[in-house]
Amino acid sequence: MQMYENDYVMRMIKTTLQALASFFKGRNALENSIDKKNGDIFITKDTMLELMIKKYLSEGEINKAENILIEAIESHKSPKYLELALSFYGEISEWDEAKLISCNFSKEEILEGLDFIKKLYNE
Repeated sequence: MQMYENDYVMRMIKTTLQALASFFKGRNALENSIDKKNGDIFITKDTMLELMIKKYLSEGEINKAENILIEAIESHKSPKYLELALSFYGEISEWDEAKLISCNFSKEEILEGLDFIKKLYNE
């Protein structure tokens, strides 16, 4: 029974990711990651957020990564932040259940997170 539940959750995650991604089809996730002004190079807020998320993921801190992502989106809904959210949830959806559990996360929480992001962008 557990196997069928996991398959269902994975299908729901993939369907939600595809639907949200199609909404922003054609945008480059990495565009404008570095600003150049007067010969100086500045890392944008978007890039800093992306780096922080990757850092937390590499440390298995999924909840911290999710929290900073959602805080960023709640303060400023942008296409770039939606792309980061899709990338974040897409990446962790590929992790097996044991790895997610070891990081205090689950496939169901991925689906809940995607639903929450969807609601934020539909407000």
